[in-house]
Formats: sequence, structure tokens, C-alpha cells
Amino acid sequence: MWESICLTLIATAGNNIGKVLQKKGTVILPPLSFKLKVIQAYAFNKLWIVGFLMDIAGALLMLRALSLAPVSVIQPVSGCGLAILSVFSHFYLKEVMNTLDWVGIAFAGAGTIGVGVGGEKQDISVMSLLRLPWLVFVVAILFVGPP
Repeated sequence: MWESICLTLIATAGNNIGKVLQKKGTVILPPLSFKLKVIQAYAFNKLWIVGFLMDIAGALLMLRALSLAPVSVIQPVSGCGLAILSVFSHFYLKEVMNTLDWVGIAFAGAGTIGVGVGGEKQDISVMSLLRLPWLVFVVAILFVGPP
């Protein structure tokens, strides 16, 4: 369980920090379009490329974490990525945070540890393909059905 939680934390940090680096890299770049010069400008901007690669690596690590633990564990832990992003923004982007922000970050960290301590290994259940149409029907009724 701890392996998947650590992978999730690294993944969500990669996603969020990667996006910040991409955003910072675009400050000197033209708006993204399919023109060759614009694509070359993005391809040769080191900060944007590092952010892009971190974002992709984070997504791949998140897929690995999802293969090791249930979504009910991974999703709450991935919310801690916003706390990681806040700390990164404080030190890298020099954003000022007040005491309440730091308390929120501490709660997010404690909640992540709580999920890890409280989570237990679950057996993977196999779903029959014959039940899939029924599942689609129920979801459609619940979310798309009449008001």
C-alpha cells in the first residue's frame, strides 16, 4: 500500500510541478499553434520541455500507482499534490503563504498518512463482460436520465 501511496505522491507532484514549469516557460513563447516556427520555439525551450516531461512522467507513474491500489486510495492521496504544488510555488515562484495555508498543507499531509495507515490490501475482483452493459445502463439512468 505504501508503495502505491509514494508513487501517487511523486506522480501528482510531477503533474503539478510540470504544469508550473510549462507555464513559466511559455512566458517568452508565442501562443501555441501548429505553425512550424511556433512548434520549434516550444521544442527548444528547456523549461517548457522539462515541465512537459515531468507532466508525462507523472501521468505514467499515476497509472502504475492505480495498478497497485484501488482508486479509492489513490484519488484522495493525489489531492495532496495541491499541497505539494503550494510548497513548490512558495519556494520556486516566491509566492507568499499565510498561516492558514500552511495549516491546510499540514492537514493534507496528515490525511495522506492516514490513508496509508488505514488502507489495506484488497483482492482484485474480476468483472464479467456480460455485466458491463448493465453497468452502462445504470450509470446512464443515474447521470443522464430524466430530471
